[in-house]
Amino acid sequence: MSKTETLRQSAAALNATRVEHLASQIESLRQAKAQSAEELAQTLEPLAQAMAALADETRQTLAEIDRKSREQGETFKRQLAESVKGYRQAAADASQAAESLNQAASRMEWRHYLLASIVGMCTAALVTVFWLFLAPPTVQNQLDPRAVADHLKPAVIEALRPSRNK
Repeated sequence: MSKTETLRQSAAALNATRVEHLASQIESLRQAKAQSAEELAQTLEPLAQAMAALADETRQTLAEIDRKSREQGETFKRQLAESVKGYRQAAADASQAAESLNQAASRMEWRHYLLASIVGMCTAALVTVFWLFLAPPTVQNQLDPRAVADHLKPAVIEALRPSRNK
């Protein structure tokens, strides 16, 4: 419960008790038979003073309630303005962060393309190098019969010679 509501309730309760008191005095005034104007004036004077005091206190209470309401309204406006300012700043910061992330993602995308192409070229170069240097030698089985005969001729002649020891 806010201060304004508490103040209103206490003013209402105080006013209610005074109104009841005034109502009882007015009722006693109706029932009383005034014998003279002075007696009537003496009876009405406290009643009039109480009503004037009640009106003054009611005016003061209403002024106080109005002042408190204005203070709360100003406080609320100030807090709301600060909140809106904070939200706008947060939105601007979030927008800037999103733009920064988009730029970083774009840069990263091109870097990944570049990295993938470099890795592909290096892999191709290594496969080529290993294929060329570590491949098994190829054997060509084409024989020239003349060259083979010339090569084997001295060994065959030596083997066919009769041995002298026999």
